Amino acid sequence: MSDEEFSQIRPKSVPLSHVEPAPGQPVQRQRRPLPWLQLLLSAVVIGLLVLVFVVVPDFIDPPVVTTHAPAPAGSASGPEAPPEPDSRIEADDAPPPFQALLRQQTREKAQQELARFVELQMQLEESMQVGQWGLDGLDEAKALATQGDEQFVEEDFEASLASYRAASDALAELIQTGTGILSDALSRGTAALDDRDQALAVASFEQALTIDPENEDAQRGLARAGLLPEVVDLLREAKNHELAGDFRAALETYEKIQALDARTSGLTEAMAAAGVGVSDMRFREYLSDGFQAMDAERFEAARSAFDSALKLRPGDPVALGGLEQVAERKDLATIRGLRASAEGFEAAEDWRQAVEEYEKVLALDGNIQFAKSGRARALAQERTSITLGNIIASPDKLSSKSLYGQAGDILRTARTLEPRGPKLAAQISRVEDLLATYGTPVPVTFRSDNLTEITLSTVGRLGTFSEKQLSLRPGAYTVIGSRDGCRDVRESILVRPDMQPVEIRCEETF
Repeated sequence: MSDEEFSQIRPKSVPLSHVEPAPGQPVQRQRRPLPWLQLLLSAVVIGLLVLVFVVVPDFIDPPVVTTHAPAPAGSASGPEAPPEPDSRIEADDAPPPFQALLRQQTREKAQQELARFVELQMQLEESMQVGQWGLDGLDEAKALATQGDEQFVEEDFEASLASYRAASDALAELIQTGTGILSDALSRGTAALDDRDQALAVASFEQALTIDPENEDAQRGLARAGLLPEVVDLLREAKNHELAGDFRAALETYEKIQALDARTSGLTEAMAAAGVGVSDMRFREYLSDGFQAMDAERFEAARSAFDSALKLRPGDPVALGGLEQVAERKDLATIRGLRASAEGFEAAEDWRQAVEEYEKVLALDGNIQFAKSGRARALAQERTSITLGNIIASPDKLSSKSLYGQAGDILRTARTLEPRGPKLAAQISRVEDLLATYGTPVPVTFRSDNLTEITLSTVGRLGTFSEKQLSLRPGAYTVIGSRDGCRDVRESILVRPDMQPVEIRCEETF
């Protein structure tokens, strides 16, 4: 073999950035985003670059050097042996191992920086529309990348790394510049919206969209700018309502603006001010309704109106004063009604209802004199009427001397009561008759067997006898007979004039 057969195998270098135009062709500036096919091709190129410069060299084995042993001396058989080559292979071109390692590392860094450059370039062209605002900067960065390609092909990896890095840094700075332009455009557009400057707002947000067509803030801002004329007209309308004192209409107009563009500058403050105006209007209306209802003695409606006013303005002295007047007037009206009701029950001699009505008055004000005297009068009438009724219902109890005396006292008290209605007069007359009847004793004859011990209620022990006559007041009595060896006998009798003799004896033995 010749020396060329043992030379070192090297991978073929190719341009990396593929941005250098063909000789003689004009440079065409592309201002639109890369189509998806170009993006795919770019990714494939990056993969090939990594394959060629990183993976392939690891799979290429160094050349194999073969040496031949000399033929034995004096050998006459076999073909003539070829001349013995030099056992030393010239390796002057191979760098020392450490330098080769540093060179390989620099080469890999250059490839990594190139990948960064391609990624930044795709971001600028795809997402930031760099062709519409930063084409010159992009071309300068591409030129640096092309320079790096040439240096890489010449295997000047240090210089290639520097060129790729400068190109990537230029693109990063360009991205920062575009981001600043975008931010400024958004701020300028927002300020224009606040100033109601539709033309400036539209221009600013459209500029922002040339950098980032998908920017939501710019899209919303442009939409808001389109609504500005209608918003301005509604703001003017709301102010006119406020000047006329119609805060409800003003607030309704502001709500329409809120539905169109809730972020309208000053809208929150304007709505709050209109809300205060509406609250003032409602407060005055509540006061007016309260006093009108009070004058008409619709006290619950008046109280409700003043309470509503206090909810809007807690502690307001006018509303509090209105509530005090409501209480006073309502109590006075209630007292007037209760007095009339009580006097009506008195006239009907329904003393229990009269007492209850007077007690209701006293519950409102315990110092009202007519209620105090009326309650006392009704209670006296009620007690007397009940007692007289009990006497009339059970006149036979008048046989008791003590009960008869109590009935007389009650009758004397009843005669002093005023007013004396028909019911009371009839009761007095009936009890007078009963007392007259039950106050006159009548003769009563008792007969026995002279063996039975006789006891008469309210009188006492009568002893044994065959016949005994007593003078007794009409009424109910109980006669008890007892005898040794016999069961006691108990008999109730009613004493009346011309009554038959009463017989009582114990005859039933144990």
